[in-house]
Amino acid sequence: MPKARRMLFALLLGLWLLWLQEAHALAITNGHCQKNISVKYQVPVTRSRANESNNSDNDTEAGEQFIVYEERVRWDTVQVCCPGYRTIIFGFCEPICTEPCPTHSYCVEPNKCHCLRGYEQSHHANRQHQLICRPICLGGCPEHSHCVAHNECECRVGYKDVSSWFAPLRCQRIQCGPDQRYDVARRACVKIEMSMEELMQRVADRLAHGLDLDNESERPDRDEMEVYEQPYSSVKNES
Repeated sequence: MPKARRMLFALLLGLWLLWLQEAHALAITNGHCQKNISVKYQVPVTRSRANESNNSDNDTEAGEQFIVYEERVRWDTVQVCCPGYRTIIFGFCEPICTEPCPTHSYCVEPNKCHCLRGYEQSHHANRQHQLICRPICLGGCPEHSHCVAHNECECRVGYKDVSSWFAPLRCQRIQCGPDQRYDVARRACVKIEMSMEELMQRVADRLAHGLDLDNESERPDRDEMEVYEQPYSSVKNES
């Protein structure tokens, strides 16, 4: 093959490799990407050069050999994380979600969350249009209880668990005493305590109610008003 043709073939091969690097640099495979990179390396090459040595007997041309290192380029394929993923321990790739995933969910793809195992997506819409994952209780929960975790039920507010050991959950309404009330925050019956503001308000209401009763008792009846008005009206008619 002539030298010019070899140079043209090498040039075309180099251009094709550059196009391959730009067009097929990333090939997504299960969250990983195959990337083509160029690696430069050197190889030893033996060369020789002619030296003229003058001997007493005859003149001979002896070739001197030496080693030079020529630079070569090869193309290797390495495994990297795809765009939207980040490298974690042992070379695994983890997807990146710009916004944190809601409770009981995880980032399954770049900017895409999915509910954990044992939870399902709720179909109730919210204002933020965020993913809501609710627990799954196989077989449902007993009366007056609700599902709080995967296959875990809990009595609703105002009810208590009255089931025995190794028995299914049974919820019963909490009965408080006459001077007690059920505190939702404490989840227990507490003694009714009146604050100073409530006491003053109740006293004011009692006083206002008492004054209204006194005014009604002092006010004369309608029949008495008619009796008092009759003489005045008769005198007016006579005149």
